[in-house]
Amino acid sequence: EAMRRRLPAHAAVRRFAWGRRKPAGVSRLVLLRHGQSEWNKDPTFTGWCDIPLTERGRREARQAGELLLKRGYGHVTRAFTSELSRAWETCEIVLDTLGSATAAWPTRDWRLNERMYGALQGIGKHDPKLKAKYGEQQLWEWRRSLRGRPPPLEPPPAFGPRTESLADCRDRALACFEDAVKPALKNDGDVVLLAAHSNTLRGLISHLDDVDDDEIPGLHVPNSVPIVYDFDTTTQRPRQPKLGACLDGHRASHARWLLSEENQKKIFSALQPGGLLTRALFDSWDVNSDGLLSPEEISKGLRAVSTDIGLFAIARRIVRRINIDYGGTCTLDDYERIAADVVEDLRLVEVERQHHLPPGSGDALRRQTTQ
Repeated sequence: EAMRRRLPAHAAVRRFAWGRRKPAGVSRLVLLRHGQSEWNKDPTFTGWCDIPLTERGRREARQAGELLLKRGYGHVTRAFTSELSRAWETCEIVLDTLGSATAAWPTRDWRLNERMYGALQGIGKHDPKLKAKYGEQQLWEWRRSLRGRPPPLEPPPAFGPRTESLADCRDRALACFEDAVKPALKNDGDVVLLAAHSNTLRGLISHLDDVDDDEIPGLHVPNSVPIVYDFDTTTQRPRQPKLGACLDGHRASHARWLLSEENQKKIFSALQPGGLLTRALFDSWDVNSDGLLSPEEISKGLRAVSTDIGLFAIARRIVRRINIDYGGTCTLDDYERIAADVVEDLRLVEVERQHHLPPGSGDALRRQTTQ
């Protein structure tokens, strides 16, 4: 009793706040897609082809490291990456940027390699000869479905699969996560960096966020945007609530997407008319490939991008405009025009914020530039 009376005030408060149970420890998993590669510039089925980063890709990796350091995720305790140079070079650049803040060096694991695209590897995704040989519907099935496998690679590779579906790629990435990555998340304060590829990361995200199988092919993972999950070290499951309630009760992601100003600019640029992301979004939403988005396709497409917080915010504005201007159905030209207007609206809002202008001043700027 006398000892309890001599406890300092802050200790008593701490004892009361904890009650009988100390809060669970927290570890963090940072997922990162590699920076731009030589074949990202001209969309090509890359798969297991060991294609290096571009200079832009190396800058993106360094910027990702700087962003992690700035946001307080610099003390990386373990790092994992694939056997492909565009991923492990990204990982090493990030760790080098973190410098003395980290003690990790990457473990390479082939199970984190990109999806094996079989006979399609090395061929442009929009190659007319490819479309003539297999047909657009078959190509769509191989690219967008969960279980479609392209023709196997000939001759067979010395190691690894000859072809894979997205489900095959997901399964091996999850096996790596369970037996190698998860044990590295067991201690309070652990920060694990995993630098890999679009399809392996889609598989991991679908597992961590309980994404339905039919929505996995539509998940979008941008280059060099850190995706951070907080883990409960006891349950080894994501501990923060999902963010971004979406349509039909679907909820978005447990993760925080670290979007720098540069990343926002890249999203805006890609959503301009003719931009890569505008066309990619439209094509992925246009399930029956008729060049027209129906209300059902739009609803499903919006759910598919809900784990990308920055992209989802823009896509939701686009869908709202489609419903108002076109009654819920639109063509690619309509879609591009609306996307450009939405991006311009957001750009003007950012100008207002930066220059401390009253809300609505951006409309006057728009009128000046169009006169």
